[in-house]
Amino acid sequence: MPHSDDFEAPAGHIPHPPSAEAVFVRRILIGALIVVLLMVLWRVSLVLILTFGGVLVAISLRNISVPLSRVLRIPDRWAVVLTTAVVGFVIYGFVYLFGALASNQFSALIDQIPGAVDSARVWLTATSVGRQVLSALESSSAAASQVLSALPLAGGIMGGIGEVILVVAVGIYFAADPQIYVTGMLRLVPPRRRVRARQILDAMGVALRKWLIGMTLDMLLLALMTGLGMWLIGVPLPLALAVLSGVAVFVPYIGPAIATIPGLLLALSVSPTKALYAAIVYLIVLSIEGNISQPLLQRRMVSLPPVVNLLAILVFAPLFGIWGAVLATPLAVALWVLVQKVYIEDVLDDRAH
Repeated sequence: MPHSDDFEAPAGHIPHPPSAEAVFVRRILIGALIVVLLMVLWRVSLVLILTFGGVLVAISLRNISVPLSRVLRIPDRWAVVLTTAVVGFVIYGFVYLFGALASNQFSALIDQIPGAVDSARVWLTATSVGRQVLSALESSSAAASQVLSALPLAGGIMGGIGEVILVVAVGIYFAADPQIYVTGMLRLVPPRRRVRARQILDAMGVALRKWLIGMTLDMLLLALMTGLGMWLIGVPLPLALAVLSGVAVFVPYIGPAIATIPGLLLALSVSPTKALYAAIVYLIVLSIEGNISQPLLQRRMVSLPPVVNLLAILVFAPLFGIWGAVLATPLAVALWVLVQKVYIEDVLDDRAH
């Protein structure tokens, strides 16, 4: 009977650990691949941020189309088509009914701002305190101009219109059949991780949907309070100021603060007393929005620490320009959920949250 040693594998078949040189070369190649991938992602960063905007449009349409599909008992695609048509009709009707008035008010707002600035300058230069305030404002405006010029803005008015159209089109396609795109993304994940990846994507979608609902209510409330307050104190163009404040709240903290400037200038062009009343209105409205309505809505919809929201604006605006500023908060919401699920729950195994 042959000895067991006779059946041992030849020495040449025993696997050897890779040499130090092979390990070093492999690490260099992996590092180079990561750098190339990051460079490619940076080159297409505008496409990625616009795609994320399309995801938000898709979530908005699905917020309406899914309940509509259940009520009317029609397929999801037909519900999305119907929702898109209804939303388009509503927007058209709003523009038709109020577009001329809003356009005239915005045109008048733009025309009156230079005169309001001159009036404010004359009024401030009349006192020593006013001259100091004017000097500080001029210094800050120069710094702000340098910051704005450094932002990689998205290519002018025509380019911005084209990008908005692209975002809407991508959103409609995503909303029509989201499972195709979700399944395609999941195929990039190892099979054993796909169930967890789907859970994470679903959690991000729920968080963004809740955030959109809360943000829409917050925008409507702020616009209503601003327009009503400016109308009551007799500031010109209250509708334009209301729309401007409502849209500006989409960029928290910075947007509403900037939106107060035209209203204060218009009020100051009437009289300093009117400017004081306008400042009081803005103070009350922004206090209600910042301390009552916005925290209550966001607490019920999605839990995002305010400092994370502010840091997101400061980070994404320089990286992606105007789109980064506009989409900073939903990006922060999505990343916050991603960190919670992937790092805290999966890596740290802390599921207390």
